[in-house]
Amino acid sequence: MPAARLYRWLSLCLVAVTVVAYANSFRGVFFFDDLHSIVENPRLRGLHPPWETVSYPARAVVQISFAVNHALGGLHTAGYHAVNLAVHCLAAWLLFAILCRTLALPGLGGRYAANAPWLAFVAAAIWAVHPLQTESVTYIVQRSESLMGLFAWLSLYCLLRGAGSARGHAWYTGAIAACALGMATKEVMVAVPPALLLFDRIYLAGSFREIWRTRRGLYAGLAATWGLLFVLVSATPESSTSMGFAYGGIGPREYGLTQIGVVAHYLRLAVWPHPLCLDYDWPRAVSFLD
Repeated sequence: MPAARLYRWLSLCLVAVTVVAYANSFRGVFFFDDLHSIVENPRLRGLHPPWETVSYPARAVVQISFAVNHALGGLHTAGYHAVNLAVHCLAAWLLFAILCRTLALPGLGGRYAANAPWLAFVAAAIWAVHPLQTESVTYIVQRSESLMGLFAWLSLYCLLRGAGSARGHAWYTGAIAACALGMATKEVMVAVPPALLLFDRIYLAGSFREIWRTRRGLYAGLAATWGLLFVLVSATPESSTSMGFAYGGIGPREYGLTQIGVVAHYLRLAVWPHPLCLDYDWPRAVSFLD
C-alpha cells in the first residue's frame, strides 16, 4: 500500500476507534463544575462582543467555545459532548502525525522509518482510549484540559513541520499562535515552551547553539506567550469560581507539596489505570515529609 494511502487509512481508523470508545458520552448530563461554569453562567448567553462571555480570563478560549455551544444548542448536552469528542479526535490525530514524523527522523538512524505509520497508530490509539482520558472528554467543563492538550500538540506539530520545510517561518508562526491559544485555555500550557525546546534539542538540532542560530525567533515568540499568560492570570479575580474549584485556605507552598504525591499517583495510573476516581479527596501535605 502506498505510504500516503496507508497514512490516510490509519488516520481514519484512529478517529473511528476514538469515536467508538466515547460514543456513550453523549448521554452525559451537566454536573459538578458544569453547573456554575455553564448552566448558571449568564455570560455565556451571548456572543457579541465575545469578550463579554469571559469571566475567567485565564481560560478565555474555552469559555468562548462554551458560549458558541450555547448559541447553537442552548443547554442540550449533546452539542457540548460533540465538541469535546471532536477536540479529542483532533488531538489524537495530531499525536499520530507527530509520531509518524518523529519516528522517521534521521536522528533515530532509520530504525523505525519503515514501520513508523503502524507504530504511530498503535501509540496514538492507546493514548486516545486510555482510561485516564475519560474525564477530559466526557466531563464537559474539562474541555479546558483537552483543548489545551490540542494546542500543545499543534505547537509541537508546527515545530516539526517548520524544521523540515523551506517555509519554516510560516510553521513557526503557527506554533507561536497555537501556544498563545493554549495559554488562554488553561494555565498548565506554561510547560509547553520548554518541552518544545527539549524536543528540538533531542530530535531535531545538534546543539542548543544550532537552535539559537536557526530558531531563536520561534523561541522568543514562545517565551512571549508567557507574558500573555501572566496578563490573563493577573486579570482573573481570585474570588472567581466560574471555572474550577476554589482552593480555600491552601497556599502555593502546600499546593506544590501536595502535587508531588498527586503527580506520582498519576504517573502510576498512566501505566496501570486502576482504581480511578473523579474526586480523590487527596490529603493536603503541609511538609515535604508528608
